[in-house]
Amino acid sequence: MFKYIWIVFKKEIKDTFRDRKTIFTSIIIPILIFPILSLAIGSGVSDIIEEDTKPINIAVISKNDNELLKYLTTHKGINIVSTDNPEKFLEKLEVKAIVKIDKYFDEKVKNGQFGTVEIIYDESSQKSSMAYPRLKSIVNDYSNIVISKRLKKLGTDNNILKVVDIKAISVAKEGGFGIIMFSMMLPMFLTIWSAVGGIPAATDLGAGEKERQTLEPLLTTRINRISLLIGKYFTVVVAGIIATLASLTGFIIATKLNPDLFGTISNLPINTILIIGLFCIGLTLTFSSLELAVSFYARNFKEAQTYLTPITIIMLIPAYLTMYLDGKAIPKVYFHIPIINVISIIKEALVSIYNPAHIGIVLIWMIVYISIALTVTVKLFNKETVIFRN
Repeated sequence: MFKYIWIVFKKEIKDTFRDRKTIFTSIIIPILIFPILSLAIGSGVSDIIEEDTKPINIAVISKNDNELLKYLTTHKGINIVSTDNPEKFLEKLEVKAIVKIDKYFDEKVKNGQFGTVEIIYDESSQKSSMAYPRLKSIVNDYSNIVISKRLKKLGTDNNILKVVDIKAISVAKEGGFGIIMFSMMLPMFLTIWSAVGGIPAATDLGAGEKERQTLEPLLTTRINRISLLIGKYFTVVVAGIIATLASLTGFIIATKLNPDLFGTISNLPINTILIIGLFCIGLTLTFSSLELAVSFYARNFKEAQTYLTPITIIMLIPAYLTMYLDGKAIPKVYFHIPIINVISIIKEALVSIYNPAHIGIVLIWMIVYISIALTVTVKLFNKETVIFRN
């Protein structure tokens, strides 16, 4: 039996990876996705950082000269644009905000009253919305200067207004935006490719064989159906694992291109790598079986693609639902939900949490999934009405 399984496996592996389309969808695309994503997101982040550091273009509406206007004029973070129609300039984003200063601003401030300032901005614009808190902070700085002068006149120290001195201390081994993106993106893409990486091979080995009318001759050979099925099954599994490894390779390339954005994979402990590998393979074993079953059920290649495409969508739902899940605070119920439990275990492993109870629960569920999937596939493959369905 093992001899025949090996013969079928070698044949199918050669045929599968001889096809350029399979190589492109299972290897090249997974490798390219992360680097392209890295460059795209990196470019967007760079634009945001640049926007957040350069002077803000604003228009000022003031009927007279006042101290606040002088302060804004000389501030390095402000660039005042002269215009007769500030609202139009704001609409076109030639200015990011409009500062409207009360006519009696200086008089009110001198009399100890509130000087009124209106900051007009476009909440529907990202650039204008980003400018608002910066501009508000600058106006508050001016307010603090005035307060400081008032306290000085009264012979009082500025520190009288300061009640708490806050010092931020992070306990994370790795800090910054990169580790957050790392824990968000890696589990999502690894689980997606573990599940869907074998689809091109499964489509070809089942429905493709039926369409080319090469499945019937295989069934007439001395190889029994189970050996034939297992040989094909492990071909799909290998294709899925290769797609997952290709995705991981792409992620590593992305971390080299933009380490500040995606963190780094080089510092992962061996325990983390083993756990991620184990459960990704488990996911591949489950979905490879289901994909092969659907492929055998389909009448032709096109029909198989139609049936298998929703699997990608099904995988995207839990992947996005758990994208912002904190690996250090995962609800226990998540370890009993299909797909989500695998993502949860990976997220825990990425923050160096190795809970034996959680790993055991998900492992048991994984064995159940694989058993059910293989049972369904074997039953379908043994039905003449399915194999010769047209």
